[in-house]
Amino acid sequence: MSTDPKKDARGIYLVGFSGAGKSTIAKMVGEKLQWPACDLDDLIVERCGMAIPDIFRHEGESGFRLRESEALRAVSSDGPFIVATGGGAPLSPENRHYMTSNGWVICLEARPETILARVQRQQQESGPKAMRPLLDAVDPLEKIRALKQTRQSAYASAADWTVHTDRLSAEQIAAEVIRAIEILEQSRFSGWEWNQFEVS
Repeated sequence: MSTDPKKDARGIYLVGFSGAGKSTIAKMVGEKLQWPACDLDDLIVERCGMAIPDIFRHEGESGFRLRESEALRAVSSDGPFIVATGGGAPLSPENRHYMTSNGWVICLEARPETILARVQRQQQESGPKAMRPLLDAVDPLEKIRALKQTRQSAYASAADWTVHTDRLSAEQIAAEVIRAIEILEQSRFSGWEWNQFEVS
């Protein structure tokens, strides 16, 4: 299936904290499987014509979350797809229900220290547009730890599969996601009973 996926395969939602690598991995997996891939934050910007920091500034977090939920529904389709969601997207029970009903949810996990290093690198490479509004704090690492603690249960309750990314290259993470897709799709037709899979 990894080279010739079934046309009736379910879509994939990548969830996890900012900096976990969702956008990069969605693009890589989409290219390898020849599935359409989308970054939810990019779609929000495209749909409303404002950068994400500007949305937060003018509409607050509640306005951004509303746009996020609308974009999530707009990007989902009947065929296979890969969607990199924002770090806060799974916090909404409605979003979690929508994702689990319409596709497989794969969580990309990373330690706070790994996340901070990745976000700092993104900001150095991309400038202010890479800024995460919720990480704009005096002590970013402590902010990441606190946010992860509040979000972890939402990620865990939605995820069909979890990949720990700290010691993996982007290529290795993409390979694990593809392996997850293969097994998850097989489970649809085999009658397997399971809860969640987790890869370190």
